[in-house]
Amino acid sequence: MIGKTLAHYRILETLGKGGTGKVYLAEDTKLNRQVALKILKRDLSSDSDMLLAFERETQALATLNHPGVVTVYSVEEDQGVRFLTMEYIAGKPLRKLLPKYGMRLDRFLEIAIPLTDALSAAHERGITHRDIKPRNVMVADDGRIKVVDFGLAKLRTGDGTGSEKATATLFRKGEIRGTIPYLSPEQVLGQSCGPPSDVFSLGTTFYMMLTGMRPFTGRNAMA
Repeated sequence: MIGKTLAHYRILETLGKGGTGKVYLAEDTKLNRQVALKILKRDLSSDSDMLLAFERETQALATLNHPGVVTVYSVEEDQGVRFLTMEYIAGKPLRKLLPKYGMRLDRFLEIAIPLTDALSAAHERGITHRDIKPRNVMVADDGRIKVVDFGLAKLRTGDGTGSEKATATLFRKGEIRGTIPYLSPEQVLGQSCGPPSDVFSLGTTFYMMLTGMRPFTGRNAMA
């Protein structure tokens, strides 16, 4: 994809990948600015349930105006490729900043407090992230904390459909989306989840930040 153009976005380099697609740095040639461009995986693009959930949850995130949450600009399609454009954050994921034996308490609080505040704001809007982990927390070069990759987010809806249906589709296919060591037990079991699941993952992340290790061990990832 590097060097290609989708709509008026020229793809410059790969930034990473998430549960539902790859993220690239791109140039918005109309507004002359850099953006993060996330391309939805082809297998998900062809799944009507996942596509509906993707669009609904992205629309919800677009209304979530919070300094600790990445800003979504648009959902677009070009040349048969479904993608969304987001704020580009110059910085590093928290995962790359974790000391071997854990952070000092003052540094931990500098990150943990705004991270908790951002997650709380999402929960108040009925959005559960479902993939909180150090890789999905960006520490910008100017010190700001940003929660990213809401690709697995669940939106609370009045009719109980949407992302719950999409989640059921994934489990029918035998897939678990998310990073297992940070998932709540209900997510690993394929059960319904909400904000408490994020709190579980947040606690696991905090433990990792403070100690440099995960709180649970077992014979395999599931255990």
